[in-house]
Amino acid sequence: MLSLGWLFLCFVAGEQTTGFDHSACATKRLLWIYPVKGAENFVLFCDLPELLKSQFSHINQLSPTQGPAHTPCSGNQNLSDVQWYKQPRRGGPLEEIDRNSSHERRGMLWLSAPQINNAGSFICRPRLRNPQDMACCVKTILELKPQRNVSCGNPAEHKQYLFLGSTGSIYCPSLSCQRDAQSPEMTWYRDGRLLSGHKNSVIKLEDVYIDDRGLYVCDYTQSDNVSSWTVRAVVRVETIVKDSNRKPDILDPITDTLEAELGKSLTLSCRAQFGFQKDVQPVIKWYARESTQEREILGSKEERPESNFKSTVIEYTAVLTTVTQRDLSSKFVCFAQNSVGNTTRTIQLRKKEGVVFVYILLGTAMALVGILVSAAFLYWYWIEIVLLCRAYRSKDETLKDKKEFDAFISYANWSSPESAAIGSPSEEHLALNLFPEVLENKYGYTLCLLERDVIPGGVYADDIVSIIKKSRRGIFILSPSYVNGPCVFELQAAVNLALVDQTLKLILIKFCSFQVPESLPYLVKKALRVLPTVTWKGFKSVQPSSRFWTQICYHMPVKHASRFMCNRLSIIPGGFSPENPTRETPSGGASGSGDSHGTRNLLLSSTQKRC
Repeated sequence: MLSLGWLFLCFVAGEQTTGFDHSACATKRLLWIYPVKGAENFVLFCDLPELLKSQFSHINQLSPTQGPAHTPCSGNQNLSDVQWYKQPRRGGPLEEIDRNSSHERRGMLWLSAPQINNAGSFICRPRLRNPQDMACCVKTILELKPQRNVSCGNPAEHKQYLFLGSTGSIYCPSLSCQRDAQSPEMTWYRDGRLLSGHKNSVIKLEDVYIDDRGLYVCDYTQSDNVSSWTVRAVVRVETIVKDSNRKPDILDPITDTLEAELGKSLTLSCRAQFGFQKDVQPVIKWYARESTQEREILGSKEERPESNFKSTVIEYTAVLTTVTQRDLSSKFVCFAQNSVGNTTRTIQLRKKEGVVFVYILLGTAMALVGILVSAAFLYWYWIEIVLLCRAYRSKDETLKDKKEFDAFISYANWSSPESAAIGSPSEEHLALNLFPEVLENKYGYTLCLLERDVIPGGVYADDIVSIIKKSRRGIFILSPSYVNGPCVFELQAAVNLALVDQTLKLILIKFCSFQVPESLPYLVKKALRVLPTVTWKGFKSVQPSSRFWTQICYHMPVKHASRFMCNRLSIIPGGFSPENPTRETPSGGASGSGDSHGTRNLLLSSTQKRC
């Protein structure tokens, strides 16, 4: 049954082809005047509406009493879906042209180089038509004639170029060398569409755009005493820019080295930008250079024109299937050339180290990060580390120096009007309460307080000089009241003694902001600039675990006392629990006569103030 079905279909198809009566088709005669040198393309249109309308309009005029004549086409045909046939010039059955052929596109039939077998009749009709549309077809009789007359000067080319952004003209090639044709009326087509506004032999464009490119067809009628022909010529129009006068630019590779692994494949990409040149074919390639020898590496080429048509990017890709030691010792050259000159880019293959190199790089980076973190840690906790090292040192700075006190505390015993604001302990409270509580009771230092440890009745200046000479450190609590009051004499005396006594060190505590008076002696001003200074930060500095006391201990002398060893190690932040920094009565000093002085009791019971 299947075989019978195929036989029936073949019979029907053969009947439709061989039984097709094309005698009633509308007839059109075309003359193809082709150039002797060079093969040009030709195109046929299946122009059913124009021919059939003109050919059958006279029928209605001759038979007005018989009603409207039958039109061979019903008018609803799709002209882009037509079937083409060819009848040889010497006769014979029709030959159906395959619709999938590259010569048949969008209802147009393309003919390549002019050959003798192109002459003959070409018939087209719609594929989808009504049963009464059997005569809906167009028969084109094509004749070939070589263009031998070249005495007319420069004939129009079948391929013409227009410059973008300028004026341009499109000429009909078949008319340029015809002496007997005196500017006939032309019919122009562009890409198969009728250009109704152009009737002259030249299409003039005021401004050339990209859309003006395409396939142009010009037709005009030529008659003799016997018959009339339609002369057709095809013009391929390209819109271009002016030729570039620059050498090509290599876009890739941009480096002079490339990593490669031995035994594996490697892709080499050479990408260059070429300026537009109408009649020049750009050259791009890869070749390997070995001492005095060169060998070309074959690959594939891909072109990507730029949107402005001024340049084209061409990429040439070559693949090394297996990288060898020979490739590592060779130099690979990306070569690009146009009519102006050539440009090269040379790369050298570098052996890829692999995972070991990555591990080395990662280890180096981690080591560098560790060094930076350690440096930051040392910078931030340098004082704590120094104090921790002191706890294990055997040398004691206080031995055999014949000094009685570890530090002398100097402060202003009254507050200035600027320090009347409440919020933190005053300098008196800091000197008489907090310093004995932390430095004496926790760290075992011996302090000297003027109100507590010096018996009144002596000369003030002599007593100050004597106390400073007996002290290893001098601690001075600076405030506006201090630098502008008589207590600054104690700082001046300590500075003068420190110049001759190398064991005496001075520590400045910036209790609050102040301005250095111009009346201070030069040595005191210089001391305020160069001596180590610790800043008091109010309630943040009260706790014994604060940074303030750590810095004070850093500048104090190294002193070992077994009962205070644990307190010395607790200077690391968080190392000990805070205690109440204030107390009603400070512990006794060296003299033990603190309760006999009314001034001391008055200062201990004074209200807390700040600058």
